[in-house]
Amino acid sequence: MNSKKAKSEPATRSFIERHAVFTTAEFRSAFPAGTPSSTVLNRLKQAHESGHVERIRHGVYASRLGALVNTTPDPLLVASRLKEDYAIAYHSALEAHGVAHAPFRRVTVVSNRTPLRFEYRGHEFVVRRPPKALMANEGDLWKDRKSVVRRGDALVNVTSRERTLVDCFENLKWAGGIEEVLRSVGGFPSLKVQDVIAYAELLTSPSATARVGWVLSADPDMWRVTEEELRALRSLLGRGPYFLSARSGPMQYIPEWRLYVPAGLDAAEEMRG
Repeated sequence: MNSKKAKSEPATRSFIERHAVFTTAEFRSAFPAGTPSSTVLNRLKQAHESGHVERIRHGVYASRLGALVNTTPDPLLVASRLKEDYAIAYHSALEAHGVAHAPFRRVTVVSNRTPLRFEYRGHEFVVRRPPKALMANEGDLWKDRKSVVRRGDALVNVTSRERTLVDCFENLKWAGGIEEVLRSVGGFPSLKVQDVIAYAELLTSPSATARVGWVLSADPDMWRVTEEELRALRSLLGRGPYFLSARSGPMQYIPEWRLYVPAGLDAAEEMRG
């Protein structure tokens, strides 16, 4: 028997038993340096045909060995293997940070690479490109705006609390709507408001800035927001007016932020829930 093959088979089995979700590139690490790519792909094909791994999509697999044989992979862990440059974002970031008010069946990732959408085990996985203002400078896309959270034994990238706050208000559709966002972000134990301001300035979305400013000013004590920080946000506004949601039903105008919000909506009450 080929000694290299004899050594690699137990190693690959051990790798599969220890990794709930993995990529083809990660699977290569179970082989000695210099192992031909054809050998790696062959072993992966054999593992798939024998039922030891489940193919999630091209290049991404789930383990079906040992303690993992009857488990459903963590959706956020699956999402972390879809692109090399990625961050869990929008409502999925709220879930990753442990503050989401309600669970979602959609998992969203931002990446500079090709967008992607598919379904797996009852979840919809979506890879979106970030807003155009961020695409112009890839360095600014991630610098100081990405956190790392633990999912089981693995670490996954997630947009920072500050970026998540702004992103969710910039695109409420991907965050579950205004009530879900307010009830969720109220769970953030702390925020670096200067980072919120810096990201809002980079995003160049006055409407998102108005929404975020309205939320921060609704209960300044929640995150120790200063009047100076609120002034910095107001300086990023245009003439307006801006709208929190669809222009339907009774609205109330918030002059400080040039923002229309649904009549009777109390941000502080929703956040403190």
